[in-house]
Amino acid sequence: MYLDVHPLLSILFSLLIINGFYNLSKLVSQSKYFKFLDNYAVQGKIILFFLIINFFSIILYNFFLFFGVNKLILQIIVVLLILLGFYKPIHFKELIEKFKLINNKTILILSLLIFGYFLLSLLPISDPDSLDYHLTVPYLSLINNKFFIEKEWFTSQLAGAGEALIIFGLSINAYKFSSILQYISLFAIIIAVLNLKKGKEYFSLEGKILICLSILCIPSFLFLTFTAKPQLFSIGTNFIAFLIAFFVLPLEHNKKKTIFIFSILSFLCLSSTQFKFSFFLSSGIILLIAFFEMKKKKLLIKSLIITLLFFIITVFPREFFDYQNFSTDIIKNFFQPVTDDFLSEYFVTSLKHGTGNPRYIPYWLFVPYYYNNFTPSVITEIVGLSVLIFLINFKFEPVKKIIFAALIFFILAIPFGQPTGRFFIEPFLWLVVGSIYYLTLKNNLFLKIFKKFIIVNSIGILCIIIFTLINFLPGIFSIESQKKVLRKYSDGYNLFEWSNNNLPDNSKIISSHRSYLFSEKPFVSYEFRLFVRNQIELEHYVNLIIEKKPTHLLYAGLSHNNETDTLKNCRGKLIKLGQDVHQLTARNPFSVNKISYNGYIYEIDLEKLKTCKIK
Repeated sequence: MYLDVHPLLSILFSLLIINGFYNLSKLVSQSKYFKFLDNYAVQGKIILFFLIINFFSIILYNFFLFFGVNKLILQIIVVLLILLGFYKPIHFKELIEKFKLINNKTILILSLLIFGYFLLSLLPISDPDSLDYHLTVPYLSLINNKFFIEKEWFTSQLAGAGEALIIFGLSINAYKFSSILQYISLFAIIIAVLNLKKGKEYFSLEGKILICLSILCIPSFLFLTFTAKPQLFSIGTNFIAFLIAFFVLPLEHNKKKTIFIFSILSFLCLSSTQFKFSFFLSSGIILLIAFFEMKKKKLLIKSLIITLLFFIITVFPREFFDYQNFSTDIIKNFFQPVTDDFLSEYFVTSLKHGTGNPRYIPYWLFVPYYYNNFTPSVITEIVGLSVLIFLINFKFEPVKKIIFAALIFFILAIPFGQPTGRFFIEPFLWLVVGSIYYLTLKNNLFLKIFKKFIIVNSIGILCIIIFTLINFLPGIFSIESQKKVLRKYSDGYNLFEWSNNNLPDNSKIISSHRSYLFSEKPFVSYEFRLFVRNQIELEHYVNLIIEKKPTHLLYAGLSHNNETDTLKNCRGKLIKLGQDVHQLTARNPFSVNKISYNGYIYEIDLEKLKTCKIK
């Protein structure tokens, strides 16, 4: 159980696993088949780090979908990887060798930001999505020996290769594996930028430092390094694919090597789509640009065949799984992350709605406005102003190609994507890196002013990190201190602590609160209540629930007896009322709402449940 594992032990195991992957990638990069990658704009070991972890994730994911989860086998593999991690545990000096060339002020700010983000990744995980399915699906998968996706628990159907990777870490209680991997992915992006070169010549180092600071000033990264969401790892994966498409493919003239590096790019792009559905957009755009380059080299047919083969390996298995278990509508399955025959469209619509920001007035990309109010607490939803560095100059041909790719993203994402800044991180990363072609910082007043702004912005981000660390860092030093932090900052912890203490040992609950990881009792998600529209839909989900024979119904205060509480007229009697046991906190982990609500526990009468009617 998450709360029974010493946080420092979880951190240690997580770091060793990641270092094992890095050692493996370094070892492979030195082999004769991959050594030539170091001649390119991106370091070979960074490319292989993402390639190996993605390959490993896809293999695990496909195996889990069709053959189940074997904890013992996973533990054996983890131990072998950890032993490899012990082989040479410190590579930090090697990775940051470029920093020695930077002036003292800049290196201090950059180093503090990098170290601050690292500490963020160690903190107790408190965000709703992680406690809902990013960690809970892997935890239950290990317990039930199968990839735990349920029909009535819609968010569980969002689980993918990222959760398969988390299962791997959880097999030895490395609960921090995913969040630390998010940090390592951000760190790898910074290292990739610092080592970026044009052909055999390096770009301006000072310009690259400004780009790194601009990237680290994206407030959304504060959130992503603080969660178990595998999103930042996929952003890093696609970022490496982007660098290959724009900085490597155009300069390679050897056909065999071109096909080889395109194969890596293609696999990275397709793999990222299995971590999060929204990456189909950015991956598709990167592949489209890569196809144009391959066409110029008269290798288009071969590149299409390679992509098709990788599509069969990466994307097809989950599509086939959904066809077998959820819906036989192949077209709908491909274009929706959740494929349930009854309510998937309503659920997907709610995902696209996001925070409810106006789609076509995207001020929410740069400033923390929420429902037309300036709200600093949603700062981690935005990309911030530092990304506007790309506006300085458009005259270089490679920059025009990057702008074209970003425009395609915006044209498709504004009407169809989620109206939140985090959804748009990738095109801004592309644009920011594109500015590397003209960042000289000499005799350019605008650039000098922007550099000062970035430094001030960096200090602001550091202040947010320090504030967060003051409140959360004590939670990593013991199990009890972690619980104290979660009681104060995690929505749902107090509710489940109360319910765990007041429910019988053999109970199984229907839960209206989504922080399922905190439940010590088996649970059934009450999520369907938010989307049911008619009696047929209600009966379908009630029958699914009855099959699982729940004994009690747990309410978080706001969900009790409201208009979406479809079971309120067919449940049993109230057996426990908890005064102010549910502290409502915002999705943003840097904002704490002190409002408290009651908790309710009802008995479940299965016969009465069969009589439920939609109101």
